[in-house]
Amino acid sequence: MEKKELISEGKSKRIYATDQPGQIILEFKDEASAFDGKKKGIIPGKGRVNARMSDIVFRQLEKRGIRTHHLRLVSESETLAWRLDMIPIEVAVRNYAAGSLAERLGYPERTELKSPLVEFYYKNDRLGDPLLTREHIRELGLAKDEQLDEMASTALRVNEILRPFFEARGLILADFKLEFGMREGKMLLGDEFSPDVCRLWDAETLEIMDKDRFRRDLGGVEEAYAEVLRRIMEEETGMTVYVYVTPKKGVLDPAGQAALGALKSLGFDEVGDVRIGKYIVLKVQGVEAERATERVREMCERLLANPVIEDFRVEIQE
Repeated sequence: MEKKELISEGKSKRIYATDQPGQIILEFKDEASAFDGKKKGIIPGKGRVNARMSDIVFRQLEKRGIRTHHLRLVSESETLAWRLDMIPIEVAVRNYAAGSLAERLGYPERTELKSPLVEFYYKNDRLGDPLLTREHIRELGLAKDEQLDEMASTALRVNEILRPFFEARGLILADFKLEFGMREGKMLLGDEFSPDVCRLWDAETLEIMDKDRFRRDLGGVEEAYAEVLRRIMEEETGMTVYVYVTPKKGVLDPAGQAALGALKSLGFDEVGDVRIGKYIVLKVQGVEAERATERVREMCERLLANPVIEDFRVEIQE
């Protein structure tokens, strides 16, 4: 696969042709912009984070039956994808009131909504990406009603998949936007999924972990992006968890007593006690370290150890 001429360049990505028919390379940039391009800056490492995160998230969605344009990661900051005829509509799914929605509804920021909301926005920088109703979309001829139905249902399905995905990594998925396009008569999810296009909050501290840090001049943008990637990459690498199980003090240990007697009979009189336990190695994926510790402790209490007569210790190697 050969990277060829530049097809187009946007605020966050460059798109290149390849020598494979219908396939393109998306190069993710470190440049950042907000407020329809009025604010611009550089977030070091952003391109790498967004490419790697998009690769992981799109593969997760594909596993659950969502058709996407994504093919594979081709470098630290580039992905290979199918070229789509993009529909000029952004589909937003909101689980919490934040940003413009909080202002429009008069809700306090971070109010959890009664149910997820789906909104459509016109992807048009000149007009400022305005909110559209279905009637507006019909008037402008941007999409057919059945396409809007498919985009909305797919977006809600993506939400059902990704909310618990991020929750398992200690993150709240407050909202996100998606873009869709057509290929050979079928609708596919396109663009990217990264902190640029969603709101993520730390589940414990409610710290902002997305592009709002750049929008609001909060600082620590690079660190927040890197932390999000670190958490979701645990899905790829997993963690090795070691469990040590031993009899409780004061509990009869027949195997230990038998071993003690055998050792003394062999002349190892310096041995005063022997406790024989179990050593278990687990590979855990899809959760961050703290949650993994909790889950493995639960496994020990329910299956791997007998808490009445045994003690256990859990150690994690990330």
